Amino acid sequence: MDFNCNLIGYILAETEGLSPEGRFLLLCLLYEYSMESKEIDISVEQLVSKYGVTRTVCSEVSKFLSLPKNKLAKIRRSKVRCCEFDSVSLSKFSSDFDNGQYGNVHRFTVVDLLTRKSTVDGVKNECDLSVSNLLLLIILLIHSDSSGSVEGVSKTKIRKMMGGISADRLKSQLKTLNKVKYILVDSRGGTGRKLFGKVSNNYVLNIGKLQGKGEIVEKEIEIESNSVLYDVKLMTRDMQQVIPFIKKLKDGERKSLLHLFGDDADRYMDITRILINKCECLISIILKQYWGELDDLTVADCQFLDDPRMKAFLTARSLFSMKYIYDVRKPKDKEEKTRYLEEVLVTNDSFNKFCFGGAEIKDDLIIEAHYLIEFLLTHSIAIAVKVKHLLISHPKYENNEIKNIAIGFGTIVMNGINRNSYDLVVSLRDTEGYRIYSILALVSKKEARKYDCRINLTTWKCT
Repeated sequence: MDFNCNLIGYILAETEGLSPEGRFLLLCLLYEYSMESKEIDISVEQLVSKYGVTRTVCSEVSKFLSLPKNKLAKIRRSKVRCCEFDSVSLSKFSSDFDNGQYGNVHRFTVVDLLTRKSTVDGVKNECDLSVSNLLLLIILLIHSDSSGSVEGVSKTKIRKMMGGISADRLKSQLKTLNKVKYILVDSRGGTGRKLFGKVSNNYVLNIGKLQGKGEIVEKEIEIESNSVLYDVKLMTRDMQQVIPFIKKLKDGERKSLLHLFGDDADRYMDITRILINKCECLISIILKQYWGELDDLTVADCQFLDDPRMKAFLTARSLFSMKYIYDVRKPKDKEEKTRYLEEVLVTNDSFNKFCFGGAEIKDDLIIEAHYLIEFLLTHSIAIAVKVKHLLISHPKYENNEIKNIAIGFGTIVMNGINRNSYDLVVSLRDTEGYRIYSILALVSKKEARKYDCRINLTTWKCT
């Protein structure tokens, strides 16, 4: 039986009636069975001794595996209580889970987390994290790429995979992992009235630390730089000015933006956060695919919209709220509702025609989707250029071939009066290893339209 991320995802998504601690122990047993391919001793004394969990948790899992409706395993009662998992059924379950979209990129890291509290050859491992902390890290890992970027996983889904824990408990868990730097960025989502609908938080994980690699920390002194913040501010300026100056607007482009943003335009701080959340994905892809061409890159050059990673990003459900889609499409039944939500509104071909004035689009929802993607790409390119320039101007930057890259905005303050600040993390995997650039910027507004930006840039090189 292959112990992979799809199997873990299935077990955590479909299992009911187990606490976070019980789920963690169940994964430990599954891994042991995948390695031994034979019955496992699940007596309480054995489990307490081997996996460092309480007797209560051991009893909970043992009882769960003994239930008649349980399809995962069979219990054999003898002098030693043993369990045998149904490897055929589990293999099928794992291949069906989320269409097998999560690979084995972090398999060994997941296994390491499962053994953080285990006793191996009579020696007990020491770990400051709780079992539920470890389970949350595993859930984030199986949904992340090789650079540690986690996108599109809602807190509701995470809570379900952890056994239905409360929102407050999940918040506390995330805060703990952020404090000890296992989670570098927890970029907030939100809910748009017209644009995007419900948007999940994005996360950037510290893959180097999770893999137990040594860290070389290099903290640079403050340096002057053109601010990435300026482009973040530019991205939202159109919205910020639409409502206060609507009576003075004569520019047709601004009017079209007002129509595009709809009711979200009068709550621009909320929609700004969601826009930044959405752009994080686009900026990461642009940096990876167009690193050497960034300075001359235009929106029309972006030919990655048919990439599998973008498919979910470009559906109606991802770009607009459910209410707005239904208002425009007016579905007649449940089947039509589902079809309209999952409809991909923008492709490479349609966007190329849109950019170069090709075939006329008559569908209002599709037209708005193309304007929205153009808006997001325009500002994502501008921010990507500034991120690249900031990195290559860094004295310790190593110009190696990039395999994967993720960016995440942490704290962003834009009050427009005295000071602006932002926190940006770049997680980068190249041919030489894995590095993190943590960028903290303070921008003082000395005079109108002139910013003095001071940046603290810290590097973690994991070897």
